Amino acid sequence: MQSRWLSLLLLAGLAQPALAQAAPRGAAKAAPQHALPRANIVKNVNEVNVIFSAIDKRHRIVLGLKPSQVEVLDDNKPQAITRFYSEGDMPLRIALLLDTSTSISQRWPFEEAAAIEFIESVLRQGTDKAMVVAFDSSIQVVQGFTSNEEKIARAIHSLRPGGGTALYDAIYETCRQKLMHDGHNVRNVIVLITDGDDDQSRYAATEALRMAQRAGVIMYTIGTDPTDSDPRDDQLLEMFAKDTGGRYFFPFQAPDLGKAFASISYELRHQYVVAYDPDDFVPNGAFHRIKIKILLPNIYARTQPGYYAMPPASAPGPSTGAGRRRR
Repeated sequence: MQSRWLSLLLLAGLAQPALAQAAPRGAAKAAPQHALPRANIVKNVNEVNVIFSAIDKRHRIVLGLKPSQVEVLDDNKPQAITRFYSEGDMPLRIALLLDTSTSISQRWPFEEAAAIEFIESVLRQGTDKAMVVAFDSSIQVVQGFTSNEEKIARAIHSLRPGGGTALYDAIYETCRQKLMHDGHNVRNVIVLITDGDDDQSRYAATEALRMAQRAGVIMYTIGTDPTDSDPRDDQLLEMFAKDTGGRYFFPFQAPDLGKAFASISYELRHQYVVAYDPDDFVPNGAFHRIKIKILLPNIYARTQPGYYAMPPASAPGPSTGAGRRRR
């Protein structure tokens, strides 16, 4: 493994045939604790790559930035940019997490159609890959990583809603087992469709968030509860997105799902990457805050809040246990 050119979004590869259910961890759920440092990069090498989107005051994507228009701060210290380019050429690894619990039964036809349309619009054959993870009371990989859109569509069509909701476990185990990798320069993305309710997880929301951050995942969350019956659920979906550098959507009607997916697809195709070698880097597990400044009026960067400078030995090991849902 080369120590000087590795994406910041790297850890030990942990792919397994299917996701195991999360091991018991005591308390089942917890509200988001923002005392937890917000980051979604684990850095094991000297070079840091930061993915960001440039946004104007009307929340529109800004194209055509130049390196001279960007400043990088690592723990408030200015950094010399070593490379800067459009992120559209970096391969995507998209995990589509679909809530198939009983509570989404009435909205499932819209979710199913919108998810398939999204995959067909975003994947580039031979470059990008996607997988489908369904969760209700348990978690199942119904289609592993592939560029074959027909396989993904068949996997989504095969799903039938029913059961409880293990949302946090689905995030945790997908990140741990499927989105950690060992040297491939890719973008890890989770697109999550759920009503936000969780009544089955063994991991807490904060544990799921931390694992997503350690895996270098950008999360896009789409809330599908039209009743707004539990504001806490919406707050959790917002937390997962904001604290990983992604976006959150709350469509008012089921047909609006397509618009949310279109926005995600467009953003993924128009991101940037900036690379730098942080001064005095020490792999001691400390949290480094990142700030990307756009040196143009009324434009800001949406990105990961920071990274953990972890030594390689601290990477999580393979998940143990068994259990998958069968249909």
